[in-house]
Amino acid sequence: MPVMAILVSKNNSRTLFAVCMAGGVAALSAAAEMCLGSFPLEIFRFPLNIFIAVSLLVLATILYRNRAHNCLAQFMLSQQATWLSLAFMVGMGIVLGLEREPSTTSWPMVVSLCFVFCHLCFVVLRGWRNAKGIRWRFCLVHIGLLIALGTGFWGAPDREQLRTAVHRFPCNEAYTMEGEHRFLPYTIELYSFCIKQSENGAPTHYEAQIKLDDKVVTLRVNHPYERTLSEKIYLVSFGKTTAGETYAVVEIVNEPWQWLSATGIIMLIAGAVLLFVQGPRKTER
Repeated sequence: MPVMAILVSKNNSRTLFAVCMAGGVAALSAAAEMCLGSFPLEIFRFPLNIFIAVSLLVLATILYRNRAHNCLAQFMLSQQATWLSLAFMVGMGIVLGLEREPSTTSWPMVVSLCFVFCHLCFVVLRGWRNAKGIRWRFCLVHIGLLIALGTGFWGAPDREQLRTAVHRFPCNEAYTMEGEHRFLPYTIELYSFCIKQSENGAPTHYEAQIKLDDKVVTLRVNHPYERTLSEKIYLVSFGKTTAGETYAVVEIVNEPWQWLSATGIIMLIAGAVLLFVQGPRKTER
């Protein structure tokens, strides 16, 4: 009975701590959002984002190894921390689903993602192996989720959107959404442009053929050309010069972490398939 009383007391204290943490995080992040505006995600570009992510992993490993004498590590490994992470993820999903133009740079969103990332680190450290060896299905699911979530969050500052007007002469210049000038590693040129119009003259469909160096590719609205695994080129709009020549406006989206994010998603799917096909193993703990 005394042992049971101690366990119940610890469980209640962790639950209270989780509730207080959720309330404190919500209040502090909301206050930061009102006072400071959106989280300055752009300053955490490479290599600073790599340094912070690796530092968090190292810190989580140190805390996990000393978990017997560390209250924070014990909480991050508790059931209450799991429920708190799920609550944060559900809350983020609801916000992203209901907002017309959802912002992933708000303080509550960033703090929630950081907590979920740290919690996943502790879960992976605890469960990646047991007495029989490495738990491959567990590793595929949880490490895949950790990679997908981590690259989506820590790689966001390195994502770059460029726009440029493509004319019938080669050009290798573009501009960021903030108006900063960039040089492209290739030339881009309008090869041909086709517009389909309705009876009242409104455009119903348009597509452009552009030359990337010596390669001709076709762009349609919502059908981008994938130049590399991390770079896509979208057809955004078109216009006419004062001389009456048509030009196309394209958007170049560069996501250098895309390949790593895809790797995490593939690992997650593979682990889920193995769990479904092989079923649960009662001996795994």
